Amino acid sequence: MSSDDWYRNKDWNKSIEEHFYSRLKRARTQRDQYLVIQALTLADKHPEISIRLVNEYFESRKDKFEDVRALLAKANAFIALNDLEGCIATFKEILEREKDSPNYRTGVYLDYPYLVATQKIENEYANALSVLHEHLDRLTFPLDHYKWHASKALINNDGSEAQKALEAAKVKRSGFLFHQDVGLVGKEHEKTIKHLCKIST
Repeated sequence: MSSDDWYRNKDWNKSIEEHFYSRLKRARTQRDQYLVIQALTLADKHPEISIRLVNEYFESRKDKFEDVRALLAKANAFIALNDLEGCIATFKEILEREKDSPNYRTGVYLDYPYLVATQKIENEYANALSVLHEHLDRLTFPLDHYKWHASKALINNDGSEAQKALEAAKVKRSGFLFHQDVGLVGKEHEKTIKHLCKIST
């Protein structure tokens, strides 16, 4: 790891933590950003540490510039902890922040309905569908179209929506000249795709 990556640790232990905080103390203008980047990096593998860093960010931040990314790290950590309730609450907070600050956009408008649909959280169905329709004009990549149609298909048990999701999953090139492999549907969606195949028939 280069000296510039002290805030991108993929693992965490006492010595790493000590080094991180020794460097963070010397950081001035970008302290908030370093905390959030480290929280995002650790969310999957060390979710408890990630949440702790996010809480520290909110307790000490100088402005609100990194709020959305900090909340995204928290949501990812909740997913890693299988805390669906915490994740959904955080997703909703992110969507509210995006309304107040349109320049800060994430993929939560798709991640939230997709989580609700794949985890069959029925009390969130109506709101998830509302979020999907509100942001229809933002769909860009094949993965976006897949998640949008898959969420609708799973919530409504809709065969035509399932077919549209499956078509998006088959796309192997993004259509962007220099980023042909960006935004494609990955293997992590295989289980859901099998379910969509059943709905589409």
